[in-house]
Amino acid sequence: MSHCPHCGVELEAKPKGKPRSIPQHRRYFAMLKATFSHWPEDHRFQPATEEHLRKWLQAKAGYAVITSVETQKMTTQQAIAAISAELAMADPIHFTSAADTLFYIIQSKSIDFDTLPHRDACGLFDAVQDVIEAETDLKVAKIMPPISERKAKKSETFAQVPL
Repeated sequence: MSHCPHCGVELEAKPKGKPRSIPQHRRYFAMLKATFSHWPEDHRFQPATEEHLRKWLQAKAGYAVITSVETQKMTTQQAIAAISAELAMADPIHFTSAADTLFYIIQSKSIDFDTLPHRDACGLFDAVQDVIEAETDLKVAKIMPPISERKAKKSETFAQVPL
């Protein structure tokens, strides 16, 4: 732990370890793009965008925060107010579910480079691939474009585009 030189508060050190892989990150988003374009029309979940699909898949893979509202001892108006308050604080892309007297708000966790370490990202990306294959009966390897189609062509690099 280090301390702030001005106020003395303890600063949390970033976890050390292997840095996240840019190619792995790009492959993950290429997998999501391919999945979005091959998503079954008759599936019970119909994503509006690739990001909507990504967050749903991550939540299905268990990488989510679940907030529950117990409504059993509430009046209808109190339940509406409690649920509305939780929804107002939720990520704009969230999912809901209800069972008996419980209302659930499911939000996918962040996968940014500072939040999700390399090994955890590997586990999550594999789990999402498993969810894709279980939900769609498609093999990710079959729907992914060849690597040559995922890489920018030499003429498409920014340095060679005239301004």
